[in-house]
Amino acid sequence: MGTVEGSALVARAIQKEGITTLFGLAGGPIVEIMGYAAQFGVRPIGVRHEQAAAFSAAAYGFVKNEVGVCVLAAGPAVTNGLTGAHVAFDNCFPMVILGGSGPQHGRYTGTFQETDNVPMFRGITKMSVQVDSAARIPDYMSMAFRKARSGRPGPVYLDLPSDVLQKQVEEDEVHWPENYFADAPPMGNAEQVRRAADLLLNADRPAMIVGKGVRWSEPTAELKRLIETLGMPFIPSPMGRGFIPDDHPLNAAAARSTLMQGADVVLMVGARMNWMFDFGRRFAADAKIIQVDIEPEEIGINRGIEVGIVGDAKAVLRQLLAELEGKTDGMADRAEEGPWLTAIREKAEANSASIEPLLNADESPIRTFRLLKEIRDVFPRDTIYSVDGQITLGTGRQVLQSYTPASRLNSASNGCMGVGVPFAVGAKLARPDVPVVSLNGDCAFGFNAMEMETAVRHKIPVVFIINNNSGIVGGNLESRMGLPDNYDERVATYTPDIRYDKIMEAFGGHTESVSSPDELRPALQRAYEATKAGKVACVNVISEHMETMITRSTRASALMGY
Repeated sequence: MGTVEGSALVARAIQKEGITTLFGLAGGPIVEIMGYAAQFGVRPIGVRHEQAAAFSAAAYGFVKNEVGVCVLAAGPAVTNGLTGAHVAFDNCFPMVILGGSGPQHGRYTGTFQETDNVPMFRGITKMSVQVDSAARIPDYMSMAFRKARSGRPGPVYLDLPSDVLQKQVEEDEVHWPENYFADAPPMGNAEQVRRAADLLLNADRPAMIVGKGVRWSEPTAELKRLIETLGMPFIPSPMGRGFIPDDHPLNAAAARSTLMQGADVVLMVGARMNWMFDFGRRFAADAKIIQVDIEPEEIGINRGIEVGIVGDAKAVLRQLLAELEGKTDGMADRAEEGPWLTAIREKAEANSASIEPLLNADESPIRTFRLLKEIRDVFPRDTIYSVDGQITLGTGRQVLQSYTPASRLNSASNGCMGVGVPFAVGAKLARPDVPVVSLNGDCAFGFNAMEMETAVRHKIPVVFIINNNSGIVGGNLESRMGLPDNYDERVATYTPDIRYDKIMEAFGGHTESVSSPDELRPALQRAYEATKAGKVACVNVISEHMETMITRSTRASALMGY
């Protein structure tokens, strides 16, 4: 039958998984993987930095509901990808990271870029192993993909020594595993489902929290049916938005604290009781928590729960709806007229009214609220937003809306800055038929700004918007850093009003620079039209410098848009 190279086996394994795109930066010893990938119909996207390869792969997988794949060259290229692995692990994104390393036969001799990669990834992946032979590459690849998407998803690292990749093996010696993944979603324990149904039926103030973990089972119809059957308000996590459209009348995101503090029964679906939900402390002390999660170890973390259901979100919600069948007559109507929804809606209306002057502010420099309001009004409902920064992120959670599943990307559970640009690249490749907007604070933009060239080169028409407020965080941070009085160098703020659009001009994309509110909408519309014509666009918006004071005590709540 002939021989086949190890690199070709890696590429073939990716193709066999149905993956059509991978991300990487060509270099030894993985460059041949990218070449063979193209031969097998897998599109290689060449980025400008390995961190961006991992970020783009993570976003691609989340938006497309499959495993993202990135390839990293040896040595520093692998360590450059560590942050992406950390983000994927903390946010439960399925990803296979393929890292190159020096030859096995040269271990501990000081070979070029010799690095012991496997231990570095062990704490931030579901599995980190080195492939020991070319013939076994298909076995390792099947293990990696199964591990990445089984149970609670996450990243897997495979270390690929150069001599393993370059080795020629007889094709008839290569075994290709088959039928190695169970498609049947795990159902919840029937008794626990009955207990959960009883709690919801007898609740005076029920509430639901939707987390991004629902992405992998896509229970959009079940979520909507459940809240409408019970008349139950809900709030999504930042990346759990869109699985129920943000404009649903039972969405209580604008009255988040009121819902969390007032609910007597809380159903958490695919959401974790971490810092984003104040570790469960914001719930009333006597509130009964129902937690649905695919990961048994997640149940009851940080706060005791009344009912814990381990299972697939879609399967469990279907069980719950079946248990409620015939028992909910009139519940939604009674809830609609009751004090619980009335209180939430009054608070939501008051909160919305409080930011109305900011949304329509005509001052120059431009207010961030006004910028985001114009973005919201220009781009269509199915737009995917990748939002990065601090002031930009916090304001975006209050102003921008999401209406479709996996259409909101941000720094997520571990607050990693720099994701906005490469996340958008991955998202547009995953869903090329919808608009993608990358909205970044100027600090966040700087981490991976060069990936705009990746977008231009690969013809990935994204609108990149920079909220250019000349600094890192709100308020006079430099005065709180302990710098000497009259210190005349900028440490936490930047040179004012940098023309970031000139970077895109050099790359050959469409550019806009805006400094007054009346210029915003026409510039955004021109940028959007440019992307519909296939061009990449960049809009540089000169905004009010450090317009929001965020103190240490209120920083987290400001980020969440309370």
